[in-house]
Amino acid sequence: MKKGFMMILAMALLCTALGGCGEKQVSEGGQKEFTYWADLPTSGASQIQSMNDMTMYQELEKRTGVKISFIHPPVGQGKEQFNLLVASGASELPDMVEFAWPDYPGGPDKAVSDGIILDLTDPIDKHAPNLKKLLAENEIYQKQSVTDSGILYGFPSLNVGKYRTFGGLIIRKDWLDDLGLGMPETLDEWENVLRQFKEKKGAKAPLTFMSNNMNTSFHFNNIYDVGVSMYVDNKTIKFPQMEPGYRDYLERMHKWYEEGLLDAEYDTNNQTVVDAKMTNGTSGVTYGFIGGTIGRYVNAMKEKDPKYKLAAAQFPVKNKGDEPRFLECQKEANTPFVAVTTNCKDPEAAVKWLDYLYSEEGMILKNFGVEGVTYNEVDGHYVYTDEILHNPNGLSIAEAMGINFRANQPSPGFNQHEDYLKQYYELPEQLEALDVWTKYTDNAKETVLPPITPTMEENEELIALKSEIDTYTQEMTLKFIKGIEPLSGYDKFIEELKRMGVERYIEIHQAALDRYYQR
Repeated sequence: MKKGFMMILAMALLCTALGGCGEKQVSEGGQKEFTYWADLPTSGASQIQSMNDMTMYQELEKRTGVKISFIHPPVGQGKEQFNLLVASGASELPDMVEFAWPDYPGGPDKAVSDGIILDLTDPIDKHAPNLKKLLAENEIYQKQSVTDSGILYGFPSLNVGKYRTFGGLIIRKDWLDDLGLGMPETLDEWENVLRQFKEKKGAKAPLTFMSNNMNTSFHFNNIYDVGVSMYVDNKTIKFPQMEPGYRDYLERMHKWYEEGLLDAEYDTNNQTVVDAKMTNGTSGVTYGFIGGTIGRYVNAMKEKDPKYKLAAAQFPVKNKGDEPRFLECQKEANTPFVAVTTNCKDPEAAVKWLDYLYSEEGMILKNFGVEGVTYNEVDGHYVYTDEILHNPNGLSIAEAMGINFRANQPSPGFNQHEDYLKQYYELPEQLEALDVWTKYTDNAKETVLPPITPTMEENEELIALKSEIDTYTQEMTLKFIKGIEPLSGYDKFIEELKRMGVERYIEIHQAALDRYYQR
């Protein structure tokens, strides 16, 4: 097993991080049963009632001698139930809670000072050799796993390998081929493609979106070197609407709207409507994801239209040879984190148990399951068995994974192993998209807002500012694109944002970002 694991460690620049792995992680005298609160993975929710039914945790119990009793909120109610959980008081808390702890009001530091969770800095130093070594040898893992005050509060989801970007522009490749067009890169090329789709393919809405894609998804904004949501430029917070490039971006979107290149109904589209337009010839370009969009569309159209073909398009740029800077990019240390609560009677044993996930054997178990059952090692790679790839009960790959292990869900331990991704994405179009959208991920690491943590006071102020600013920004973006409000009024739009406190909003985020860089 060593060969495959060393490959992933090399990608993560952590080749020596797991020395001494494989030892039993919980001492003989430690607590043998813990309660653990977490969302039930949606991929397995239709098949299992609890992660206690998951092969991964059943095997983990055999290896460590520790039994976990999982507590799951109703699917889709995680945040609401979490708020009720912490409001119930420390004495009512389970031993461990898996959650996006940076979202706790005031951040994890406040959760520690409120007596909800433990400061794990010392316990991890003494009883979690695997995680300790990883954090010591990877500065970004360390920086993104601690609070502003420098404490370790939980066990993170650590991304490994090169793949961080899983969404972008998707285009009808069969239409490009029929029209003799290459993959568009620049603004002029994209305009030509959209017009050709409209005029020669009969696409009534060549480019289709949902409104939230316009407000939060990175695509044509790259041409104007500006983000679509708050971003970082040379360690400085930028609010995109305050930057000159954003006005130019809206001007282009308005032009395409007027010419019928941008879907006139984009603001009322839901996912079902976009799906229909991309599969019935109404549209030829949309924003989507490798699994949830490319996979669904291609599989749905196999019999209906054998010529139907999709491809991932690179994020558009101003000039050929330019590199996009703005795209989705998962963080190195991602949420959720598992924190140990102040109600846990044996934190040392809990920490030792959690640390197993950062060992060689823990990585394999979390991402591939049990050898001979859900995977086999072949030529140094972890290859899923038919239990996963061609499930005898007719489960999809995602469902089969969801009842056996947690590879296809951000969760504590290692995530995004290349062997997992290259099998989870089974279609050639999906594998190509993985490489296309990931090509410039390193650029995005410089612009994506890292996991900053406002203080309790800052958080209260941000809450007061955010709702009005977000609502107004989204309303005006729609009006500018649809021509309801002329772009000649853009300066008035900026002045109104200032009146609403956008400069203070930026200032608070900058203070939190400065603290992040000082961690």
